[in-house]
Amino acid sequence: MVQMVDPENIRLVPGESVQGIFVSRPEGSREVGLFIRGLSGLDFNDRDLGIEQRAGLIRFDDVLLVVTMIKLTRSNEEIFDVWWNYHSPDGSAQFKRMSEQEVLTVHFYNEKGKKFSVDTENGFRKFFRDLQTLIGRTQPWTEVEFDRAVRGFCAQSYPKENLWEMIELGSHLKDSIQAQPPGLETYSGTIPEELHRFYEYSPEKGHSIRVIPSILEGEATGGNPEEFLHAAPVKTVLRCGIRWTRGYPVAPIPFIPGHGLAVPPDDSEF
Repeated sequence: MVQMVDPENIRLVPGESVQGIFVSRPEGSREVGLFIRGLSGLDFNDRDLGIEQRAGLIRFDDVLLVVTMIKLTRSNEEIFDVWWNYHSPDGSAQFKRMSEQEVLTVHFYNEKGKKFSVDTENGFRKFFRDLQTLIGRTQPWTEVEFDRAVRGFCAQSYPKENLWEMIELGSHLKDSIQAQPPGLETYSGTIPEELHRFYEYSPEKGHSIRVIPSILEGEATGGNPEEFLHAAPVKTVLRCGIRWTRGYPVAPIPFIPGHGLAVPPDDSEF
């Protein structure tokens, strides 16, 4: 069941910005809205706040973070970021509504509660429409993993002015994805689930699986297997096949000391 919020009963701390599903009017339909409170006192006598919108798709560890940003360009300029978790209990419903509704209501608050609301064009519709297919194919992450990823990314990317400049202009998913490195969910083929944790991508080697070359299996069995893992193209690993030792994949791929794995150049995929 989708959890509803009552805009009249929300209380926010200075600088806080969140999203939620609310009923626009007593007889109205359910909509997604943004709820924000500025760090500084907004000029509530001027409701033309010059609202600009940006959105981005960010990969942090194995979590896809979706961020929408609102920038107020009039009066006291201020930026707000709102994070969206597709795999939360209400996530898919919120994404669907954001891909359909034409109007996005932004509710403004101060220390006493809600002051007023502004209806803006929902410039995020195409962004969320394209996102549903992409994120719907990902392995679910937990709320804890999502929160940890948001905190980790923000620690690297704040202040918000910097984040605003980092993400792509507008709401076009294609451009946002190009700014992020490829990952497991962008691989065009099928990788067995048991190999997912050994997957990695690098600009030099492309889509890869970390495996232990069979020539090193004896040393790996008697030591720390992690130290004997080497990245090989996904195609090479799937063609050669694997066996397991102490929970790590072993592949019959030639290994040249000082040079690494000997793999066909055409197997690399980017």
